[in-house]
Amino acid sequence: MAQRRSIPPATDWQAALLAEVIRRPAGPGAPNRLHWPDYDGQPALWWGTGPVQGVPAVVAVWDFSVHGGSFGEADAAAFTAAAGAAVADALPLVSLVRSGGTRLQEGVAGLVGLARVSLALGDVARAGLAHIAVSDHPTTGGMWVTVGSRADLRCAVLGATVGFAGPRVVAAVTGELPPPNSHTALSAQAAGLVDAAVEPSEVADWLRRALRSVGSPKPATAVAHGAPADSAGDDRAVGRDRAVGRDHAVGLNGREKGPAEDHRGGWEQVQVARGGPRRAAGVILGDLLPDGVDLAGPDRTVRARAGRLAGAPVVGVALAAGRDEAPGPDGYRLLTRAAGLAGRLGLPLLTLVDTPGAACGPAAEAGGVAREIGAAMAAVLGCASPTISIVLGEGGSGGALAACCTDVVLLSPDSYLTALSPEGAATTLRITPAAAADSAGLLPSDLTRLGFADDILTRSDTDLPGLTHRVIDLLEILAESNSDVRLAARKTKWSTGLGGFQ
Repeated sequence: MAQRRSIPPATDWQAALLAEVIRRPAGPGAPNRLHWPDYDGQPALWWGTGPVQGVPAVVAVWDFSVHGGSFGEADAAAFTAAAGAAVADALPLVSLVRSGGTRLQEGVAGLVGLARVSLALGDVARAGLAHIAVSDHPTTGGMWVTVGSRADLRCAVLGATVGFAGPRVVAAVTGELPPPNSHTALSAQAAGLVDAAVEPSEVADWLRRALRSVGSPKPATAVAHGAPADSAGDDRAVGRDRAVGRDHAVGLNGREKGPAEDHRGGWEQVQVARGGPRRAAGVILGDLLPDGVDLAGPDRTVRARAGRLAGAPVVGVALAAGRDEAPGPDGYRLLTRAAGLAGRLGLPLLTLVDTPGAACGPAAEAGGVAREIGAAMAAVLGCASPTISIVLGEGGSGGALAACCTDVVLLSPDSYLTALSPEGAATTLRITPAAAADSAGLLPSDLTRLGFADDILTRSDTDLPGLTHRVIDLLEILAESNSDVRLAARKTKWSTGLGGFQ
């Protein structure tokens, strides 16, 4: 691209952020293969190591004053070196992007640098390390394709142009300028392409929370109780067996499962689940992980968040639909993303479920909702980390099950889970919704006897602070369990028929 040179202001937000980062020496510039007049091949990207907001990291920085931050052969070599250092030192990789895209003076030789970026980031991913990107003004072309839009956690700076093709390129190709609200940090956030759109002064705090949220997990016992993981006795071993699905007759807290709310009929349970006095699952998730960062998506019925619970990083997802709304394809794509992130980084996955089911209208069908539910279910089942699901209210059909195929399933006393909503079942069976609910076996006590759920929460544990302590205790047990045994138990449970009451 054109050799634009624009010096960022002295008050640039990057200066303080990078104050302790040690810059590595730059490599040689790229050859001028196409013989552009006065082209020097100087790389626009530099990288270094050091603390970012107190967290050790490898940082790759695009300098827009050098050829508009455009990315060529030398930049690809620098980025590959940065990714290699992250893998070698087991550090997260932070990309601070200001780039108009591929270095056009290098032609295809510069373009193939994008493939090198993808391969380098694949190495970072396989090492179980996080990649965090901040897209500043501008972030377009190949840098948006390979870096800004594909990082594990993504932020854009308000006022930045963000998109595949810059507005001028769009106008040149299509003959029309895009509307003013397109190709912006805010439009990218609204579409779920970045997780946050923040003022320049807020980037440092977002990075702090992001880096802390996806740091190396610690043993839950050490975090929660200050004790080494191997100090537990025989009682802990019993709890471990229960946690990995070996005993559904006794609850994980050691008490016999009582007939919680058995005085209710199925239809009454559904009504309580729909209208009971409880907070939204997404709000509860935010309070469980208060200093974390959200993973954004355009479906506002699903919230995903990475944060710390009692000092240990956790990825949480809340399916928090209301009676007149349900998660659609984008919501399940977000669940898939969160489960994949948790598994790859070795972080526990916690899902909070309160949804009557998945969206089933024409728009959802056209968007492939069935495929996305299946993909999300596969991602949760395949997450290598400890997984916990808690049904807080409604649990409708496969739309809820996708988030419940976990190591441990807990139920609120005011929850239900059913194969199809009572209204849908009534239509299929040609009976009333009440009759369908009463005969569906959807009560928490039914579901624990069946072996679907592991325990019924006490009322004090359905919200903070009780819920926090309950999740911490479960994560402590799961963290101590042998991962091979835990994953085998998960596979056995979900690949064979439930062996509960006949």
